Amino acid sequence: MKLSRRSVFSAAAAAAISLTHALATDAAGEMPIKGWVIAGSDPQEYEIGTTHVAGVSGTCVFIKARTTSPSGFATLTQEIAADNYRGQRLRLSAQIKTDDAAAAQLWMRVDGPKRKILRFYNMGDRPVVGTTGWKRYDVVLDVPSDAVHVLFGYFLNGGGTVWSRDFKLEPVGKDVPVSVFPSKPLPKTPANMNFDQ
Repeated sequence: MKLSRRSVFSAAAAAAISLTHALATDAAGEMPIKGWVIAGSDPQEYEIGTTHVAGVSGTCVFIKARTTSPSGFATLTQEIAADNYRGQRLRLSAQIKTDDAAAAQLWMRVDGPKRKILRFYNMGDRPVVGTTGWKRYDVVLDVPSDAVHVLFGYFLNGGGTVWSRDFKLEPVGKDVPVSVFPSKPLPKTPANMNFDQ
């Protein structure tokens, strides 16, 4: 089933990342990238690793679909304590490049007690699609005073390949806008209550 751009990281899918956080491994049963965890709905349908890209200094990380139409998504993620960021505005940024990507996206989530999702954004309204050159992308969220965990990373939903590099997680000023999904106006009256249309 093809997930919509915005529903790729539903609350259930986002929660699943934290539930599998301690267990996620690659096919060989190893953690392939120090500090990072592989998760997602179908991570086995993707190849994930590090590489060097011509013309770019340093190491890049990639997520590559093993088939042209995988049924799920794979994410590379980290989870940290929110202690150092409570009451601050936090920005995740990275350089991203894609090749025939269905949807590549940065994401960040802030959890409170008992894994309650306090803040969440995943570029569902502006995924990186197709073939693109290197470009910086940002995700910005406020970290409330009752925050317990901060989770972040990037994912590929569908076919193609995405490379990322230069990840940064840093506090920013209140002048930096928070990342939000665009709101759609709600109707003022109910419709089709008798299901006859």
